Amino acid sequence: MIFMRGVATVFVLALATVSALQPEPRPAPPSGQPQPAPPAQTADPAGQEPVQPVFRAGVDLVRVDVSVIGRGDEPVRDLTAEDFEVKEDGVLQTVETVQFVEITGERTSDLNEGLEIRSPEHGRLEARREDVRLFAIFIDDYHIDKAPLTNEKVKTIVRAFVESLGPNDLVILMDPLTPLTHLEFTRSKPDILERIRTFEGRRNQIFPVKSLIEEAQLTQRNVWELRAGVTIDAITAIATHLGGLREGRKSVVLISQGPPVTIGSTNDQRLREAVNAANRGNVQINVVDPRALGQAPFGGSYSLRRLADETGGRAIIGSNEPERHLGDIVADASAYYLVGYTPTRAAQNDGKFHDIDVRVKRPGVRVRARKGYWAPSEAELTAAARTAPVVDGVREALEELARPRSGRPVDLWIGTSRADHGRSAVEFTWEPTGRAGRDRPVTLQVQPVIPGPEDTPLADVQAIDGRPIGAPGPSVARFDLPPGDVVFRLTALAASGDVVDRWTESVTIPAFPADVLAFATPRVLRARSPYEARALEKDPSPTPVAARAFRPSDRMFVETELYAPADAQPTLAAHLLSAEGQHLLDLTVPAANTGSPFRIAVPLSSLAPGTFLVRLEATSGERTSRQILAFRVSP
Repeated sequence: MIFMRGVATVFVLALATVSALQPEPRPAPPSGQPQPAPPAQTADPAGQEPVQPVFRAGVDLVRVDVSVIGRGDEPVRDLTAEDFEVKEDGVLQTVETVQFVEITGERTSDLNEGLEIRSPEHGRLEARREDVRLFAIFIDDYHIDKAPLTNEKVKTIVRAFVESLGPNDLVILMDPLTPLTHLEFTRSKPDILERIRTFEGRRNQIFPVKSLIEEAQLTQRNVWELRAGVTIDAITAIATHLGGLREGRKSVVLISQGPPVTIGSTNDQRLREAVNAANRGNVQINVVDPRALGQAPFGGSYSLRRLADETGGRAIIGSNEPERHLGDIVADASAYYLVGYTPTRAAQNDGKFHDIDVRVKRPGVRVRARKGYWAPSEAELTAAARTAPVVDGVREALEELARPRSGRPVDLWIGTSRADHGRSAVEFTWEPTGRAGRDRPVTLQVQPVIPGPEDTPLADVQAIDGRPIGAPGPSVARFDLPPGDVVFRLTALAASGDVVDRWTESVTIPAFPADVLAFATPRVLRARSPYEARALEKDPSPTPVAARAFRPSDRMFVETELYAPADAQPTLAAHLLSAEGQHLLDLTVPAANTGSPFRIAVPLSSLAPGTFLVRLEATSGERTSRQILAFRVSP
């Protein structure tokens, strides 16, 4: 497929991808048959297990997203809890919460920030925003005819759908063999259209062989059944992936003539698992058959109908102009209600499927909602509790890592720590970014001010000269100030003394009272050679680095201080986490006195390229303190 970013040589079995979601085991294939190989399951660049999404109903509150359309095909916006009637397994439920969600595709905040996706990490952060619509365009080339008219229709469908999206929408483009590690959120319409420019369907086509997985398929007599399983498992994987990003509706647009599925077969079980994964994650699967009216079998494909009907999606089948109906998919993702209720059944965590029937008492409206959900079992909840990652602070750390620098010529680090007489210390250091061209900054001037026409100074200007690691003395500016909100004026100067850039930074300076357990802002230290490593070992006050991107050959240390009450005996711990907040490794914490700096080594050489976090924890009785910082490892 022309739009694949790359072909993975290692694939994780779909059973591993979704086993934590399923109340029943998948039937095993006949002896000697390989399982279809789905996309690799993880969204974490480090290759770790993903955070498995749980249907947001959890144990107590069930939330189901409901589209209500009135006259003129416009969404109805003024419904209340009294207007909804919800039945679960035929039993009337009490609607407790109703929230109307409307997303237009336009940016509603951070209007000065560019919308271009700068990295996979930035894409995932954007995907968690409340004002972003999420779409996955799944082109099932395994089940699309190679006929020229059909291929052109696929391109027309994709073009029409992409052009209907707003500037703030995020899109994933994939096919059955695209691993999740290669998925990229994008807002670039030209990029998507270029990737489908030479598309050709591959239904009933053996050659050319695209990967090692397809070579393995050729050794089996049931290659078409295997390929159907690959497609269905890939649908399960993308539904699981999207469902773990955030609450609210996510949409898959599946362009396919339908993978063949025999009722009661192994692939029928897989199809059920795909539906379950979508329902757990509030993912709506919309299906589009590119064949014209009369070309598709009467009634459409069983698998396509089931995917759409049981996830609340739309089935665009048997239409000569399917592109005319794509706006309905976008509209469904734009305005809907999140309706919540607590099930009245006695055993809430029974691991069973429960039918949901949603109706609106107001006449003349059309209602679209999912058909039901699988409740988690007690065993699943117990297992999830044992392996649940600590995610407090993870989002903030990743947002700081992805924070745009607004084209500044320097990367800036700002840290706070305890000072004397109830004050707090604020420290600045910087590194050039290379964005200044010939006017490379060599000095950064920093001054705290009271904003106003004259910017009343709170302290004298301090100049930070750029210098290599190992140079004598710290290259930082430090101000001891009362806690509170302070504005700092920063000026970057070239060697000639000319101003390269001038801007302000607003900083909230925390207090560090004597009776509180708290960390100073962690400082990241880096050594890129044995010489720099020896210099770090000897330097009691080394200059922290502002950058957060490292190579496996670098040596990285995290240094901080812990402040604790006089009567406390805190316990310190440090952990290396994946980008999703999952525990990877316990880091060695040296013995340290309260208020004294201590350093923790981070083993970069053992990490694959990707994004990681370091979590510092201190515990003393009921008191706890935590700091999380994010960093990247580059190839």
